[in-house]
Amino acid sequence: MLSYRPTRPPLEVFRRVFDSPTSVKVCPFIRISIAYMLWEIWKGRNSSRYAGQVMRATEIMRHVTQWLRSTHSLVPNKTKRSRSVCEAFGLWGLHIIPTQTWTTVRSVRWTPPRAGQWKLNVDGASQGNPGSSGGGGILRDSTGCILFAFSNFYNIQTNTVAEAMAIRDGLFLCEEQNITNIVLESDSKVLVDMLRADSCPHWRLKNIWADIMRCRGRITTITHQFREGNQTADALAAHGVRSRRRTVFSFWQDMPLEARGAHRLERLGIPSLRIHRTPLPASPRQWRIAWRRSGVVTIGR
Repeated sequence: MLSYRPTRPPLEVFRRVFDSPTSVKVCPFIRISIAYMLWEIWKGRNSSRYAGQVMRATEIMRHVTQWLRSTHSLVPNKTKRSRSVCEAFGLWGLHIIPTQTWTTVRSVRWTPPRAGQWKLNVDGASQGNPGSSGGGGILRDSTGCILFAFSNFYNIQTNTVAEAMAIRDGLFLCEEQNITNIVLESDSKVLVDMLRADSCPHWRLKNIWADIMRCRGRITTITHQFREGNQTADALAAHGVRSRRRTVFSFWQDMPLEARGAHRLERLGIPSLRIHRTPLPASPRQWRIAWRRSGVVTIGR
């Protein structure tokens, strides 16, 4: 008879399983299944010790298998099901189809404003959400030349609050220099929609929102940009978190190294690739509709 001697105490093994940052957390259903298996083993132990009923391992496995077969269909369709997870359940006679995804690639680039306009790109960063946060932004003309850039530290904030504070700081700098006809660009879809609607439902942003609305007349256009097309502002926001202070830059040479590199690439019009993976639609017709609407290039499943 084969015997197994664990190299670690059982409690440490289970702690590692439930605290795993990768494989086990891919499918929360696995964690629930492990807990149910332990519960069946515990019930069998108690039945044997206190009721004199012998609970064989095969009977425990039968109970666990029945439970898995009755509940695995309840796993949400959006739950990520890797091939290895599906193969593991296949050993129990459960046929779970791996989640099929299609990968799309979109070319994203920063575009300069029209002649006579200024484009203000802003971004916020929070390490922990909420956590140590900062913001940054850059104002450029139609040729891509910088008028100013800034980075700032905002203490403990969420991503949305940090982004709103960055918008406020950027507009305040524009107000100091009497700049109008501004194209405001942000990668926060939430704030862009709020600015377009001139409405702020979040009470945490009320004071910041009042400052932004005071400068609202200087903005002519509000656009949403993907993070890949907002890399200079992203680098400035990260610098604000690291430096833990407020800095205003008048020349691109004064900016942090990461921001200088991103600014040069954006000014040259060099695109970045945005890779996105989405679940594959159930039917070929739905797949064709999704592909046509995306307007992007599909490179695989």
